[in-house]
This record gives sequence, C-alpha cells and structure tokens, in this order.
Amino acid sequence: MKIVLPLLMATLCCFMPTKSVFASLEAVKGQLLSNLKSFQGKSIKRQQDKITHLVFIDVWRAYSGEGDDKVVAALPQNYLQQSQQIWVQPEINVTKAQLAEFQQYLTHISPLVLDTKFDLMRSLKVWSSPYHVLLKNDKQLFAGNAAALTDFVIKQYAPTEEKIAYQKNLSSSENVTKVIKVQANKESRIKTAHKPNKPLAGDVAPHFSAKTLLGEKVSLTTSLNKLKKNQPFNLVFLDALCPMPQFPDCEQKIAQLNKLIKEDSSQQWLGVVNSYYVNEDYVRSFVENFGLKLPILFDNNNTIYRAYDVYASPYFVKVDQQGKIISRSDQVR
Repeated sequence: MKIVLPLLMATLCCFMPTKSVFASLEAVKGQLLSNLKSFQGKSIKRQQDKITHLVFIDVWRAYSGEGDDKVVAALPQNYLQQSQQIWVQPEINVTKAQLAEFQQYLTHISPLVLDTKFDLMRSLKVWSSPYHVLLKNDKQLFAGNAAALTDFVIKQYAPTEEKIAYQKNLSSSENVTKVIKVQANKESRIKTAHKPNKPLAGDVAPHFSAKTLLGEKVSLTTSLNKLKKNQPFNLVFLDALCPMPQFPDCEQKIAQLNKLIKEDSSQQWLGVVNSYYVNEDYVRSFVENFGLKLPILFDNNNTIYRAYDVYASPYFVKVDQQGKIISRSDQVR
C-alpha cells in the first residue's frame, strides 16, 4: 500500500489540469467571445454595459416553432433592456446558404453566429440545444435550458408583482415547463415560419429509390407493396456521427429502436443514413457498432433527407399503405 498510493497519486497528478491549463482555456474562451462574427462574417459588437445572452439554437426546430425565441421574447422587459441576445447555431447539418434562408423567415433571430467546429460550445461546456448562457464582463452568470432561464431571470430581474404571480403559478402547478408555456404564449408577435415544401402528416410521402448497404434496390413503392393490411411503413432517419452533443439521447433512442424492432413484428422498417461528413464504410461501422437490425440506405448527396426535410437524428416518419404520411417525430414509437 505504501508503494501503490504514491504511484496512484503521481498518476492522478499527471492528469489533473494545472493552473496554466485553466488559464489557457479561459484565454481561448475570452478570445472567442471577443471575436464573435455572424455567419456572414460581420463582426458583432458586444455591448459591455449589458448582459451577453448567448442562445444556442437548432434552426430546424425554430422553423416549426419549437425554438426558444418565443421564450426569450416573453422574458421580463427589465431583463431584455439590460441584455443583448446573440444566437448561436452549431455547425452541424447546416450551411451558410441555409442560414441565410432561415433569417429571411425569422428575421428577429439576429445576429446569428455559426459555431464552427463547436468552439463556443466546447469552451462554454454546452452539450445540447436550445441552451442559454448569460455573461457579464465575460463572467458567467447563468447556464441552462429554457426552464432554468425563465426561473433565474424572473427571480433576478422581474418586478415584484410579476415575481409573486410567477411563484403562485409555480407553486400551484409545480411544473416550470407549464409556466414557461404560459409566459411564451403571452408573446404573440413572433410567428412560426414553416419552411416551404416540408411534407407533413396527411401529405403524400416523397418518392425515393436507392440501394441498401447489402446492395438491394429499394423504393417507396416496393416497400409499400410489401405491407400487409393496416401495416405501417417506418422510415428512420439516422446520423452516423451519433453520439454527438447536437443529438441528445441519440444512443438511448437507437437502443429503444432496436428493442421495438425486435419485439414488434407488425411494422416494417427502413433506415436512412445521411452522408454529412461520412462515407459508406463509416456507415457500415456505425450500423455494426449499434447492432442495427433493419435495412439501411446510405443517402448519397442527402437527397432523401432533403425530400423529407429532416434535420434531426434519430427521426421517424410513418407512412400508410396509400403512401401518405401518418406522422413524423423525433420520438421512438
């Protein structure tokens, strides 16, 4: 024990971050915050007398009204007057051209930063979106999701009567999420901007034809022809980069998918893996690592992803025998 303990301590010391490492990390964060630029390359001037409110978003969720822009707009006016919102989109499944199109629909989400290589996320320890970080003089005041943000801001910045009303609602429902929805619903001037040509429930499912990783030619038509009466057809959109911070719980969802496929033989399944940053060999390894037991298409050039307007992973589109979409969701069911 006399020998092992010193050796253990020495080993641990080798992996413990030193003061200089922490200082360098802080320097990197400071440099990133000092040199913020919009996705168009324009420098963003931070207002030093205000709180910098970084809103990490997913533009594809924001399109359908599931972003946090309404939550932010419904925060107390006292706070909004003292803060500067800067929106940050992680560099995943999005291009600058898509961001430019996005801002045409949702002009209030500006300035918008493209977080190249997730540098900001890493430096601020952000592992999901939507997510909020509040800074004053580069000192972090807060970090958390919409529920925690609303609670923090109202307690710190709301007028007394608003605090009392908030606490009353909170104690009666005991659910911060419900209170957030009430707060967000008060802000009616922000409209949901649906992206054009997004096939929704009730629409005809876009046709596709491709080969599986095993070389079998598959199309929407041939898949529907194999269905029994009242049997649904499930398209599962997957990203081979899972696990990633931008796909929270993707590992657990894939595990649930595998369990559902194994236990329920009444449904037909087809996986579609996008080609962002990966090739077929990488996808084969992904399929093997996760033990996926469904036919897999490698979506070369992401044509199927674009046709179904999917930007999440895993994502499920259920189609009936007539070729109409029954439902689409990022929930396993």
